Amino acid sequence: MRFIMAIVQAILQFMAAGLNTATAFLDWLTSRLSGGGAAPAAPVANLEMALPEPERLGRAEELAAGEAKAVEVINNRLTPAQQVQVFASMPVEDRILADLSALTKDQIDWLNVLTDDQLQVVKEATERRVAAALDGKPHSLMAILSVGQSAPKDDTVFAHRLAAKRASQPALTHPQSSYSLQ
Repeated sequence: MRFIMAIVQAILQFMAAGLNTATAFLDWLTSRLSGGGAAPAAPVANLEMALPEPERLGRAEELAAGEAKAVEVINNRLTPAQQVQVFASMPVEDRILADLSALTKDQIDWLNVLTDDQLQVVKEATERRVAAALDGKPHSLMAILSVGQSAPKDDTVFAHRLAAKRASQPALTHPQSSYSLQ
């Protein structure tokens, strides 16, 4: 109770000294009671000197417009494969903002169906392989079907790879074992 009375008396004394001092004290007191904060800023002596020059403002606006135009030009010059790799490297929540203007509808549909693991493969692949996958060339990217490529008709996922491997190797011959049964 004494503490509150002391604060009220201090406020009354400062109000007698001047309104600005009391306001500054109240700002200081609230910043200390709320866990800290910056002290109020001193008033600017010469406001005209503190404001930026109009020429500098104009140059800053021109620079910002130039940067925006440069980003737009770079985005428009990206190949479809580069746009896909940029899309694959973006965080999930930012992918909706990706520029896919160089892609066809089928390519966009193919890209939207890819899982995160497949997008990681696309991101790490060379631009040539991604371009081949976009053109529909089969087996361009490991474990990812190319645009327009139909799924294999085998019962298992790796049956077609196993058959291709066996077909490429010469027939194995097994020597007679000395432990053969009579």
